[in-house]
Amino acid sequence: MSAAYGSHRSSAIGRMYWLPPWGVGNGLDSEAWAVIADIEDSQVRVFLDALREAGIPAYAARQAGHGLDAPFRLWVGTWYYSRAENVLGRALQRWLPPRADA
Repeated sequence: MSAAYGSHRSSAIGRMYWLPPWGVGNGLDSEAWAVIADIEDSQVRVFLDALREAGIPAYAARQAGHGLDAPFRLWVGTWYYSRAENVLGRALQRWLPPRADA
C-alpha cells in the first residue's frame, strides 16, 4: 500500500469515524480529531468561524444521550490543537461581555 493510498483512505473515513452525526463543521477536514471544549449553543458559530479563519478544522455536535438541552462538544483537528487553544481563547474574549469592574 502506498503512502498516498493510506492518506486517501484515512481522509475518506476521517469525519465519519471520529465524529458523531448531526453536527456542524467549519468546512475544513482532518484525518484525526480531538475534543477541545464543551460549549453553549450561542458559541458554536462564533468558535467555528474563528477556527476556520485560522485554518483549523473544527466540528461541533450535541453530546449524545443528553437531549436537545445538551451542550455542544467541540472537536478540532488533532494536529492543530495547540493553535486552536489560542484561537478559542481570543474568540472567547471577544464573545464575553466586558466586565463591569474592568
